[in-house]
Amino acid sequence: MKREDCQLMRIAICEDNEEHLEILEEMVNRWAKEEGKPVAIGRYQSAEQFLFCMKDEPHYDLAFLDIQMSKISGLQLAKMIREEDRLIFLIFTTALKKYAPKGYEVSAFRYLIKPLQEDEVFQALTKASQMMEDRKREAIIVKRGDESCRIFKEDIYYIEVDNHHIILHLHEEIIRFKAKMKEFEMQFKEPQFCKCHRSYIVNLKYVGRISREGVEVDGKKTLPISKSRWDALNHCYMEYYMT
Repeated sequence: MKREDCQLMRIAICEDNEEHLEILEEMVNRWAKEEGKPVAIGRYQSAEQFLFCMKDEPHYDLAFLDIQMSKISGLQLAKMIREEDRLIFLIFTTALKKYAPKGYEVSAFRYLIKPLQEDEVFQALTKASQMMEDRKREAIIVKRGDESCRIFKEDIYYIEVDNHHIILHLHEEIIRFKAKMKEFEMQFKEPQFCKCHRSYIVNLKYVGRISREGVEVDGKKTLPISKSRWDALNHCYMEYYMT
């Protein structure tokens, strides 16, 4: 996907039921009209169609994905999308609640149970829109020697402290600089950041699973959990995905 910087909110709907697709599209358009938010909607009736167009279409800010589609499911499609885009908001639509835990693997933003309720769709769109605006503003400045660089908080998978150094783990980069953890962590008061260990702060958006073995981040790295932080971490995790 190609990224474009503009005020337009680009939304994809991937739904193999034509009637359900049209209903959801109408809801999105009504929300956009009420909020005065310009939107562009891409309609797809299969995961295959979405994937075929994905490389040539401009970046989508948000995608509604029907979980139960033939051939390639919405969950499988979400994993493919995540390989290309870490920031897109993914909203699953499904008639069955049992699929909800699977969404943690792809950092799903919301689960909407069919038949879709307009107020729930509106709430999800409003929250996502607000977070997109916040994302543009939320950044930190770090100094590495004579160099200063801006890092968007959204891009940080987890923060590690090593002696007197802070290490920021991003998608394709690791940034190391001198700082004290107590002072640095004051910049991360958002609900999505939680301290799981005295040496680690994790971005809950990228957490796939929490177990006694540790916190699984992006399906690749497992961070330790302090016994004293077990309950608080689980509470923060549930709160983050339920609100």
